[in-house]
Amino acid sequence: MQMTPEELAAQLRCPHGQDAREVGERMNAANRALTLRAIALLEIAPGECVLEIGPGNAAFAPVVLADPGVRYVGLDLSAAMIDAAHDRHRDAIERGRARFIQGDARAMPFADAGIDRVLAVNTLYFWEAPLQVLGEIARVLRTDGVLCLAFADAGFMRDMPFAAHGFALHEVAAVVAMMRGAGFGAVDHHVHTERVRSNAGIEVDRPSHLLVGRRAYRRE
Repeated sequence: MQMTPEELAAQLRCPHGQDAREVGERMNAANRALTLRAIALLEIAPGECVLEIGPGNAAFAPVVLADPGVRYVGLDLSAAMIDAAHDRHRDAIERGRARFIQGDARAMPFADAGIDRVLAVNTLYFWEAPLQVLGEIARVLRTDGVLCLAFADAGFMRDMPFAAHGFALHEVAAVVAMMRGAGFGAVDHHVHTERVRSNAGIEVDRPSHLLVGRRAYRRE
């Protein structure tokens, strides 16, 4: 699959067309370790409802669903990824433990305080109004509900050719401030570093940030 940096950026934002499913699988491989750590930081309890924003084909939903009675909801902009998630998780859907919805995180189709945990891995770059999205997350989370927001370090991403095409890069302090402004209390910061091979074929350390916050109050 050969793409220009601009084409790749468009696919990462919203997988579409004949390459969508392959892009989804590549994102699974690239995000695996970071996503598993983010899920662990959520500390999901039996019976809770977990929302993942931008899950792609939801390859890691079974990890979320490992505890008894947990329910999983995936919200993604990409119709192709929602179709792939339906194909991949028919059994969990039929048992009422998973559902997948195409939609925009700026206006989520969920009731107030109906979600216990929210997961968002490497989607922050594409939020056109991040404070609005964080406000929506705070709205749908119950009081004391937990958000884990994971994203690659801005300095690292600036060296990625595709990031010049529509990626909004954020420094950690600015994201923490937005989370606090959206209604989250203390925000814990974790750093995750992986050894990866760059587009130039050189092994480099890729740092990512995981911010974990509890909804302290509802925005008025």
